[in-house]
Amino acid sequence: MHFDSLIYIFGNPQLPPHSDMKKVIEAIKSQSAPSFESLKNFIEQFSLTEYDYEGELAEPTISGDYGRTIFTLDPFECVLINWPGGSESGIHHHEGLFGYVLVLEGEIDNISYRLKDNNLEEFAIDRYGVGALIPEPDGVIHKIKNANPEERAVSVHFYYPPLKTLGGMKIFDLEQGSIGILSDQAETASWSETKGHFLEVRENAFEFVPFDQVHANKSHIISNVIPKPTSKRINRMNARYFSEQAARYDFYDYNLPKRKSYIETIDKLVAKNISSLTRVHHVLDVACGTGRRALKIRSLTSIEYIIDGIDISEKMCSEALQRGIEAHNEDWITSQRFAHCEFDAITFLYAFGHVPSAELRLKIIQKAFDRLRSGGIFCFDVFNRYNKHEWGPTALEAFESHRLDEYGYEPGDVFYRKNGFKERAFVHYFDPSEVKSLLSEVGFELKSITPVGYSHRSGEVLESKQDGNLLYIAKKPE
Repeated sequence: MHFDSLIYIFGNPQLPPHSDMKKVIEAIKSQSAPSFESLKNFIEQFSLTEYDYEGELAEPTISGDYGRTIFTLDPFECVLINWPGGSESGIHHHEGLFGYVLVLEGEIDNISYRLKDNNLEEFAIDRYGVGALIPEPDGVIHKIKNANPEERAVSVHFYYPPLKTLGGMKIFDLEQGSIGILSDQAETASWSETKGHFLEVRENAFEFVPFDQVHANKSHIISNVIPKPTSKRINRMNARYFSEQAARYDFYDYNLPKRKSYIETIDKLVAKNISSLTRVHHVLDVACGTGRRALKIRSLTSIEYIIDGIDISEKMCSEALQRGIEAHNEDWITSQRFAHCEFDAITFLYAFGHVPSAELRLKIIQKAFDRLRSGGIFCFDVFNRYNKHEWGPTALEAFESHRLDEYGYEPGDVFYRKNGFKERAFVHYFDPSEVKSLLSEVGFELKSITPVGYSHRSGEVLESKQDGNLLYIAKKPE
């Protein structure tokens, strides 16, 4: 058997629910047939993340499977599922069936597919944590996977109409390219050899196209995490993401045309502003990466000032140290290393958007203000929320349509990963007024805002602040 982990057992007595679940079951039995939206509203009435389910979890009967506890099938299904580390469902098609999955413990990946021109394309992988509600609309082809190979996850599932038989459900075998259509006699949604299990098996029905191949023309792919993790966890995610790429980070800067052109322009503009200062002795590069850009900017100024660097990625700091930058593997927010330093300029390039919240962005700007001498400058660039050539508009649309504010998101928040890599990172797309407000709040004078083309008209200084990324130069008053 290939996908024997998606198991529905019929005829088992429904287990008596724990007292914390009784009100939910009673409420279900008083309902009429729900719509997709009304089912969501129903689930959100209850604080099930506080439900003590430990005594009710079913253990899997087969290694690699999950355990399933049925609470009720009338008028819609409510099922508790225990996912051991790394376990997953089979790939199946919700046809004439919809529902939601509420995550109670751990993290769950919802992996979505589409059947297109005889290709089964793996096109979306979204991660959901405790308290998140995973939508499963009618017509979706997907599987659910415990994202952690070592620790269990727990979820409660609500489906309408309830699955009283598996007749007509389609399951997919990636290895053989087969689609199986289950019969009413099927007891499991698996590739069983049991007589009468299938109504039909379509051999060589599709070619499987994996996620990275589906998105082969994209360098980065949105892959949100719901709810939004804590700032501390996001910082750890970002650190792992950049450590994963540290050895080849400069290669991308040199060899991706749009990035190369963009960075060259930003570096020249920053160098020009540093050169305009009456005195330059000491510069701090926050999120210094490999240190290459800090050295390039210094060479463009023709001034031999001291450079200090700080970065949350240990591997990035190692690369910078090899170049001769005094790089410190610390979080700029919490670091006390530079408490008594006074810098002529502070740069925070291609990284300010990775700061996970408005609260921390304000702290960073305040800290930059405090560490600058009078007349010193703070130089940083951000991704523009309204640039139609980037993810900003997409992030804003997702925020509104998926009500991501309920999961701790701010408008413009996005999680993503680089194609071909496994780690996720966070980035925030900015409204220009949002940045101005932060700078003004701590007392900075805004010296300039320069739009610079990134994916479109790369490296060009643009006229409209609706296009390109935005380079901010802020000055601490004399």
